[in-house]
Amino acid sequence: MTKQVLREVFLEKRKTLTQEEHALRSALVCEQALKLITERQFKNIHLFLPLIKQREVNTFPLFERLIDQPEFQVVLPRVNGKTKQLEHLAFTTSTKLLKGSFGVTEPDGENHFDITDLDVVFVPLISFDRKGFRIGYGGGFYDKFFSQASNDMIKVGLAISPPLDHIPYSEPHDIPLDYCISHHRIYSF
Repeated sequence: MTKQVLREVFLEKRKTLTQEEHALRSALVCEQALKLITERQFKNIHLFLPLIKQREVNTFPLFERLIDQPEFQVVLPRVNGKTKQLEHLAFTTSTKLLKGSFGVTEPDGENHFDITDLDVVFVPLISFDRKGFRIGYGGGFYDKFFSQASNDMIKVGLAISPPLDHIPYSEPHDIPLDYCISHHRIYSF
C-alpha cells in the first residue's frame, strides 16, 4: 500500500462520520488545543482554517475564541500559487477572509508575519502515527514551512481519528510533529 492509497483510504473513512460525530470530535479537539495554548502560554499562534469538503477539524470556534482575546496573535496561512509555498498573515480586525486555493478560507491583504516569531503551529492532516509523522495532502506545504521556521516552534497536528501504529512511507524531508490532538487525547512525541 502506497502513501497515496493510505491518504485516499483515510480521507474516505473521515467522510463516513456523521455531521454530529464530526462536530463533536472537532469541538473536543479545539477544547484540547485551547488547553495546550493556555498551559504552554503560547502567544503567536499559527492556525489553519478547515477544508470543509475534506472534513478537517473545524477550527473556526477555536479561531473565534483566540481572536477575541488580545493577548493572542493569530496567524493564518495562504497558499501562494506561483511559489507553491505558504504565506503567513497576521490576522487583525481589518483582515478579510476569502475563499482561496483548494476552497480553503484564507486571509486577504499583505500583513505578513515573521514565522521565526511563531510559538506554535496547528497543522491539518489526514492521519498520523505514534512517532509524530503525518499523512498530509501531498503538496509538501507544511514540510517546507517547518524547514524555514524556528526550531523552537511547536508543531501540533489536529486529527479527527486516532493514530496509526506506524506510517511506513516517511521520507527524509518529513518533519515530525511535537504533539497531535485527537478527540481522545493529546499525544506527545
